[in-house]
Amino acid sequence: MTDTEKRFANQAAVRGPWRKYLDSLAQYRGDLHRYCRRLTGNVWDGEDLMQDTLVRVFSMLGKIDANLENPRAYMIRTATNLWIDRVRRSAREQAILALDLPEETTAPDTGAEQRDAARALFQSLHPQERAAIVMKDVFDLSLEETAGMLRTSVGAVKSALSRGRGRLEAKRPAAGFDAPPPEIVDRFMKALSAKDMETMRALCSDDLTVELVGGAQGDGWEQNKNFFTHAHMVMPALGFGEKPWWKTADYEGERVVLGFRTLDGVEGLNEVHRLEAGAAEGGAARIERVRCYCFCPETIAEVAREMGVTPLPRPHRSPSFGDVAGALTGLKRRPKARPTQGA
Repeated sequence: MTDTEKRFANQAAVRGPWRKYLDSLAQYRGDLHRYCRRLTGNVWDGEDLMQDTLVRVFSMLGKIDANLENPRAYMIRTATNLWIDRVRRSAREQAILALDLPEETTAPDTGAEQRDAARALFQSLHPQERAAIVMKDVFDLSLEETAGMLRTSVGAVKSALSRGRGRLEAKRPAAGFDAPPPEIVDRFMKALSAKDMETMRALCSDDLTVELVGGAQGDGWEQNKNFFTHAHMVMPALGFGEKPWWKTADYEGERVVLGFRTLDGVEGLNEVHRLEAGAAEGGAARIERVRCYCFCPETIAEVAREMGVTPLPRPHRSPSFGDVAGALTGLKRRPKARPTQGA
């Protein structure tokens, strides 16, 4: 075993506790996702913030000796702090970029309006103002509870609410500021549906990254090529339904790939694929990143609701060997798929 391999010899010791940790927090995911989605303004950034929060809390639990009495409050507070830090970093980056911009530009900037909208969103509400409004209006927390979450005074919360509500109402930002060309998304969907690995290889960059959001991540084509073939795997006992098929759709100004399956006789949304593309030599766009939302039940449910389709029940993490064995022997039962009201 090489030195590099030895560094990750403790991976197996971490994998089990991480899955148990995710299972133990399943009851809080709905509120946390809703909070993150409203705080960031869209479902994709909300999912990212929730995943970052889960990782941060997991790391903190090993450092804190005192018992946490209110996990829900601790997770919301952690999400708030992460988001405020992120907004502040972004504001600093925007300020630095603004210093480098020439006073006059002759070339048209096709993304100028989108960037202006993003800046306006950052400037319209102070992070603490927006957090206070979400806590008060979405979760109906008291002033005292909101103050406790933000580690500030009741008076400061009242002021933040007054200032925030007095500004322009925060509008939901489009998630796809750097949306990929629709044609490359359509070609990706067709290649995935047909298991056309030759076309898929041509579409993807050499340094392709594939992320199962909430699960594993792979780098490079060789490490990720099995992802495209495994997308067709059928195993109802584990929740991988039958008759997989895909289509493209426009969601919040971005072309995405929706994956459907039939489970327990119900056809519904099983996963969502988002692509990031960059220009290769010769100017042709190639896929640099695939983000597959298959272990994100809250995000899948929200996208399905807005698209008017039925969401399938999805796990919040990848299955362990114990999950596989339990499902195949009937010792573990997954939630049954049911049609959604009004879908």
